[in-house]
Amino acid sequence: MVDSTQLEHLNIVKARALVAKTFPGQDFEVEVKNSAVLITNEENAFVYAKNEKVSALAIALTITAFRTSWNLILDEPDDKVLTQIAGLQDDCNLWIIDDDSLAPHPQRGPDELESQSVDPLIRRLLEDNDCVVTFEHGKIKGELKGLPIAEVVTEPSGESHLEVGVGTYDREAHKIVNYNEPIETTLERISQEVSKFRRKDSVVHPLNRVARSNWLIHEVMSADSEIGVTDIERVPSPVEAMDVSDSLPASAVAKKNNQVILLTAYTGADLEAVPVAAQLLNSYPADEIWFLHPQKDDYSAIRRQAEHLKVPASFIPVPEPWPTAPGMNY
Repeated sequence: MVDSTQLEHLNIVKARALVAKTFPGQDFEVEVKNSAVLITNEENAFVYAKNEKVSALAIALTITAFRTSWNLILDEPDDKVLTQIAGLQDDCNLWIIDDDSLAPHPQRGPDELESQSVDPLIRRLLEDNDCVVTFEHGKIKGELKGLPIAEVVTEPSGESHLEVGVGTYDREAHKIVNYNEPIETTLERISQEVSKFRRKDSVVHPLNRVARSNWLIHEVMSADSEIGVTDIERVPSPVEAMDVSDSLPASAVAKKNNQVILLTAYTGADLEAVPVAAQLLNSYPADEIWFLHPQKDDYSAIRRQAEHLKVPASFIPVPEPWPTAPGMNY
């Protein structure tokens, strides 16, 4: 097994060899910064960052010593990163590893927008149970205070029906256990159960520890929100959650004084919040980005990342709608 020190050394050797092979005859300085390999000379800056949990771009954006033009090395093509760098003010060039040298990242084709609709009876059933209907990544879901508790499933015949439960496992379990129960009854019961815990005065519970960024967006969209924007509309996340426990940024667009504001909510030290906001600028051009976060989640690394965005960014603390206690990290 390779330990972290050996891995860091291997990444340095690998990145330096790739740059030297692609740009022969140039002298470069090499250093490790914020877990990324930074290779620079007077003309160029190359970043190579390999981390299983954080994207290469997210790590690279925490490095403040960039000039207006720099280069990011990826192990393989990544169209997501290609769209994210379009939301930066920097001139960031992407390279992919091609055997023992670097090759320019291939361009991507235009996105095909997919229109979706939901059966009016299903929509009414969800809304009667305090759910907001969302459309993301080809899926139609019902969210209660940001937590998906139902999903619309379309059969090959084109007929749609509702499956209820928090996450894939829970939905499958309800299909087995409550096979003879009307879906209206099951949905009502789950909605009531979730509502008990998705509130500030609840006890700490798994149901109020997940999907918190979605929950923040839900709160600012409520009638009594005081962040000073109007016409708030939820927008789909460009990153698909693989599990209900995934902590991903959530976003909406709004207006203030005829300006379009992109609202992106995050919780914790979420280094993907800025790349996600940058990616959304391609589909939702905005004049400003407001990052909404709990008071304790104002991190300098995320602020450094935001300096690279092509529109001004502000960080706005918002009240936590989930239960908290002094000195406790929930």
